[in-house]
Amino acid sequence: METITEFNIPKIINFGPVSVKSGQDFNIQTNGESAIWIKTNGKNNSLIVKFNEKTIKPFCKDDLMTCNIPKEFYKEPGEHKIYLKDESTGLTSNIVIFTVI
Repeated sequence: METITEFNIPKIINFGPVSVKSGQDFNIQTNGESAIWIKTNGKNNSLIVKFNEKTIKPFCKDDLMTCNIPKEFYKEPGEHKIYLKDESTGLTSNIVIFTVI
């Protein structure tokens, strides 16, 4: 039986931006979409980002991920839960809050 260690459990170390202004695009990517970045505790190609339970496929490079955020999530003020899920193990990370002011 495989043992789960702290290295198997995904963890969000840092992310940004932490807050944005409602209705305003931010961290604009070459495709014109807004994006957040997430620093994790290690490279894992089976991680997905859960943003208010919606699955967002990230772009990964080592322990840094970026993912495009649909406008529906920042058009009005509010708080949104973000966490990681390992699709191969089902393990989830800590939850961080993305704030729209």
